[in-house]
Amino acid sequence: MRRRPALTITDLIIILVIVAVLIPALAAAIHNSREVANRLKCGSNLREIATAIQLYGNGNKGKFPRTCYTPGSLPVWGTGINAFNPFSNANRPQDNDITAAYFLLLRSQQLNPELFICPVQNPSLHPIADNFGGARNPDNRSNFSDFRKNLSYSFANPYPDKAAMALGYHLDATTGSEFAIAADLNPGTRNNYDVTFPTEKSSPADMQRANSQNHSWQGQVVLYGDGHAEFQPNPFCGQKRDNIYTVSGSNDGTITTSKTIISSPRWSGDSVLLPVSETDSDPFRPETSSWYWMSGIAGAVVIVLLLGVWVTLRKKAARVRA
Repeated sequence: MRRRPALTITDLIIILVIVAVLIPALAAAIHNSREVANRLKCGSNLREIATAIQLYGNGNKGKFPRTCYTPGSLPVWGTGINAFNPFSNANRPQDNDITAAYFLLLRSQQLNPELFICPVQNPSLHPIADNFGGARNPDNRSNFSDFRKNLSYSFANPYPDKAAMALGYHLDATTGSEFAIAADLNPGTRNNYDVTFPTEKSSPADMQRANSQNHSWQGQVVLYGDGHAEFQPNPFCGQKRDNIYTVSGSNDGTITTSKTIISSPRWSGDSVLLPVSETDSDPFRPETSSWYWMSGIAGAVVIVLLLGVWVTLRKKAARVRA
């Protein structure tokens, strides 16, 4: 009876090469498909928020939401959570509170708080939808319970100073299609992120340092004034290539970024998206992601298993010959 030939070292090498190619490729494909789904979900969330802003404006002379306002004061966020009325004189949010302004959408438009959560790839961010302190609705509150967990997006600063207003800055129904009114959360300058670091001519690797944490440092979903949302690979995606996460370096848009993040816009097309992330997330690693390490570990395990199979077959072949 003719015996089946044993697995040769050539066969094993071919198998190992195929495995080495396929496992990382498969892991990358799975990661990419999830990231595409996350981007689509973010875009859907932001478009629904845009519709809510439009509806809010319909009842407020076209104006975007904002709470009490002192021109020239720096924007803040996360204040006055338990205030019954965001416009009262007692316990209200501080003037120029960014998150309180957009929390008005939850109060007035009955939005699902899940819309303010991005299905982020970075597991250390742990976003959860606001439950309003256990209440059924947000009517007795004036801000997110914990914006660090309940808010995955940054919004255009609705509190310009007098200089910006004089140059035509406004947020209302006439805001143009190139002006960014919201996007994935501004990463700020924590953990080696630095939205002030690159210029519009920087390399893609340097640009990653200024991208939102929400999408594995690859970019951010941006909502524009006409209600459309799209994924952008770097933050220089506003009007005149404006950096949407920083204050412009000039009052005409010719200098697209600066070292200032928290302030009034400088000109009519200057998107300044706030709040800035205050979460201690994983340090910035532009060429590292979970699927890479998992695929490497999986590949190593498969290689070890194949070596074990090969050794076993060699031993069996040796016993047969004996």
